[in-house]
Amino acid sequence: MIGAQPAVMPPVRLPREAELAAAALAAPLLSRAIHLARELPVGGGAGNAPGSATAAEGVALEPGLDPTEQDLARAVELLGLADDPDGAAMAAEAWAFAIEAGLVEVIGEENAPRAVPAAALAGFGADSPAEVLERWYGSVEVVLAELASAFVLEDALIEQEGETPHLAGVEQDNGFLEAALASLYLMTVSAPAGASDAMVPLPVVAAGLLIPDDRTAPDLETMEQVSVVMARLDSQFAVLAPTGVIEYEGMDPTLLTGDDGEDDDDGDFGDGTDPHPDAEEERRYGRVRLTPLGLYAMRRRLSEAGMDVPVLGEAAEAGASRLLTVLAAYPEDAARAEAEGWLARREPEKAARELLAAARGSDAAAPGRRLECQSVLSLVGSEAAPALHEVLDDPELGGLARVWLTEHGVEGVPAPSEEMVFWLTVDTLAARVGAVPPGGVPGTADEEELRELVDGLVGHHSDFFDRVWRVDHPATGDVLDAMSRLHPDRRIAKQARRAAFRARSRG
Repeated sequence: MIGAQPAVMPPVRLPREAELAAAALAAPLLSRAIHLARELPVGGGAGNAPGSATAAEGVALEPGLDPTEQDLARAVELLGLADDPDGAAMAAEAWAFAIEAGLVEVIGEENAPRAVPAAALAGFGADSPAEVLERWYGSVEVVLAELASAFVLEDALIEQEGETPHLAGVEQDNGFLEAALASLYLMTVSAPAGASDAMVPLPVVAAGLLIPDDRTAPDLETMEQVSVVMARLDSQFAVLAPTGVIEYEGMDPTLLTGDDGEDDDDGDFGDGTDPHPDAEEERRYGRVRLTPLGLYAMRRRLSEAGMDVPVLGEAAEAGASRLLTVLAAYPEDAARAEAEGWLARREPEKAARELLAAARGSDAAAPGRRLECQSVLSLVGSEAAPALHEVLDDPELGGLARVWLTEHGVEGVPAPSEEMVFWLTVDTLAARVGAVPPGGVPGTADEEELRELVDGLVGHHSDFFDRVWRVDHPATGDVLDAMSRLHPDRRIAKQARRAAFRARSRG
């Protein structure tokens, strides 16, 4: 379960491949896996080269590819985990990670498997960042799959024993972890500049999986389910953290046992709705964030699931159509950075022609493309003027071309016709309110800002509605419907509804 996400997400800022690889190599699980692969003896002696072992060499494994008790104890010593109560479990996880990453090769008969350092280990390191990331990512996928299957098995055993599953009343699904990670990804890429690396309280993550955005007061049953999901995520995040995907501060164990000496019957446990928790309380309930390495991994997983998950800067080599499409989903600062990167690789006049060509169209997304085209063109200098002159008579582009030329101080720009002015007004509003032709899906916008814009248009033109319903634009009726919802004056809202009806009747 990836969860419901936007068709096109805001872009993610990722470090360079070498930096990501360095982070993967430093992650506790991969670091331990490399240490084991290089230090555990090959059966024939310490002088054997990696990958040169035969079936008679190497370290004997149990049938399930786990190390023997003796070799696991040695691994604990090698990794310096002897004083850690979870040392054996951590060493076993490192063994499994080494095998999944291809750093340890399993040889021999099926009933007598043995482990030897793999040939890939010799050149594995900072000098091969692509290979490091590929092997690390493949191993993380295995960890995620095992975490999901572990809870599927647990729920099945609970049901088999005739007890109520963990999440009574909640859809039984093995994807809470996937959905939580996808939610963290969206929070991170949507955060304002400078806030993308903030730790997210665990109650907020859990509540986001269960409580609809439009419900402000969750009932007691839902809050109990949030608590159960928190406990589940707490155990899963604890296993996932050593991979380097997340940074995690776990829940205070006394919250689950009730031994904290505090009364949790006030309804505050796990609902994630307290807007002002103190720092200590927030820490006790657990906090998590995706690391840059985790953003890299989640982007790959979301992309493999069919989602559009851009990386800031990747549109620089793409065509103008792709640029205008993705900019609509970008925060303002990211959109400007992406646009500047795209323009830097092109001559101004050629870039303007490409943008204008991509902005044409009568489809539902066309008004949004033209609005983004205006934004990008605002970053282009006067060298692009010839391209704008070429579209002055274009019914779709003539209005924005006149605006651009006037703003750049070009003289002799012909005045637009009244028909062009109103067409551009409808087109701009269509992009702002997300209005689309019948059958489409409306988008969202800042209603207060739009209300002021609509109020200004109506106040400036006393006969606005009598003129605008005649505009030959696919979204005229939808724009007028939106205006009727946004305008606070009932009389004017009624005029907008009547104009919308006339526009559709005319069509």
